[in-house]
Amino acid sequence: MATQERSDGEVRSRPLERAVAGPGARSPIPRVGEVVRKLRHQRGLSLRKVAEAAELSPSFLGAVERGESDISVGRLAQVADALGHDLASLLGYSAGQLRPRFIRPEERVRVARGRGVDFTALRIPGTTLELMIAGLEPHSHFDDVVTHAGIDVLLVAEGELVLVVDGVDYPMREGECAVWPSSHPHTVRNDSGARARAIGMTTETVY
Repeated sequence: MATQERSDGEVRSRPLERAVAGPGARSPIPRVGEVVRKLRHQRGLSLRKVAEAAELSPSFLGAVERGESDISVGRLAQVADALGHDLASLLGYSAGQLRPRFIRPEERVRVARGRGVDFTALRIPGTTLELMIAGLEPHSHFDDVVTHAGIDVLLVAEGELVLVVDGVDYPMREGECAVWPSSHPHTVRNDSGARARAIGMTTETVY
């Protein structure tokens, strides 16, 4: 279930939409003004400050937030930059990706990374992001040391692991998260006597 805020501030539940629009159906138009307003409030920024940073008048930006005025892509890019965002993510990938996209089990890619390693990759639609889930049995390790473009993120969800970057060991406990440039040679192993599980993400598609 998802929630929806009413005009009176009350929050009610609604079913999560899973339907896919059929041929000829119009893609929903992103509510840009609402997104801008919420991001501005989250960052604790005044309307005037964002407008000045985006080189717009406060009255115009206010009208955009209220949905009373349209805004060009160029000006919206200035607003996104003032909010520390990028235009694509501000729009929700694109007008065709505003609803949740569910990645089916058959869309996942299972990759052989070594004996005792269960490794699955999920490509995030419309982006270069890739989510990875790995389970490592006791005393198992990735067979390969990899390098690629982008940034890597690793979160230890269960047990203990050793992240190896540039030949240096970085022991990690459950709940710890590491970020490093993917261009540096890296691998992962489990030196413990218990099963470990990790969730990773890379900004460039690898598999």
